[in-house]
Amino acid sequence: MRCYSLGIYSLATLLTTLNLSYKAVANPITGKLPQSTQINTQKIAQTLPNPNAPNEIPDFPPVEETPPLTESEIQAELGEIEIIQPQIKQPPQRKQPTGQLLLRSSAFTSSNITSLENLREDDTIFVNSATFLVTPKLGEKTRLIATAGGGFARFATEGDSNYNFANFSVGVQQKIAKKMYAQLGWGQDIIYRDDDGDRVLLDDSVRLVVGRQDQLDRKLRLDSFYELRGSFTNPDEQSRVANTLGTRLRYDISPELQGSLSYRLSFQDFTQQSRFDTRHQLGLQAVYSINQDLFVGGSASYLFGSSSGSDIDLDNFSIGINVGLNVPLF
Repeated sequence: MRCYSLGIYSLATLLTTLNLSYKAVANPITGKLPQSTQINTQKIAQTLPNPNAPNEIPDFPPVEETPPLTESEIQAELGEIEIIQPQIKQPPQRKQPTGQLLLRSSAFTSSNITSLENLREDDTIFVNSATFLVTPKLGEKTRLIATAGGGFARFATEGDSNYNFANFSVGVQQKIAKKMYAQLGWGQDIIYRDDDGDRVLLDDSVRLVVGRQDQLDRKLRLDSFYELRGSFTNPDEQSRVANTLGTRLRYDISPELQGSLSYRLSFQDFTQQSRFDTRHQLGLQAVYSINQDLFVGGSASYLFGSSSGSDIDLDNFSIGINVGLNVPLF
């Protein structure tokens, strides 16, 4: 087994981008670990798929659509012209389920899985996960969002870096304006070695997210958000405070196909070590909906920035594909 000094979690950010879509769960870890747990944990931390990842653009409920004109409004616009309305029976719309099982499978390549300047390596990572999601309404403008899930990640060449993971989260989402939402929540991520099952990392985090959605026209939507996140980890060398700004421009190419372009800027201040990171991420994604519960997607992402750590190299390019299935439960 190979032993690396740890850098940052760049692939966690990349994996988040690969899984972004309107059907995904609004879905890392760095620093040094004690010598007993230092083997390949950088790669493990980097590729953790996190429902509460700080660079994930929250998928808030869609903003209100413009209501259709009434019959009297149509006649007022058209004068004496009589509108003949065809009697077309519309199919009933399925009610949004409160509880769902979300199944995700991803494969992506990375040009720099270690984030270390003197040890750049590329690899392909395969991640499979299952998440139970519940979103009951607490009021007219308030919703509870809770998740519990887990899965495993496997490396194409670095088999000694394989790991299993579990994650939990709970939060309250509040509509604060016509197009704006805020969410306050807690999340926990746990990483285990694949070979012996020992725990590598425990990460408890609290976060505040404020998001906005602007429907620019019938097919074009702009999502933007700010997030403040504090992480408290064991080992505590990885504890940090992160401020993130993000935006995503989404275009509905057809009812089944969507494309999006995203950008994120994140500032991370490590509280238990002398380190500060500034990172930028550009993402491009396409999602095709086979039906309302099954989708496939592809994406590309470029991560770059600077770090006060002298051995850190943030530059990373990734391409990936993913497939998702949502199973309504209740």
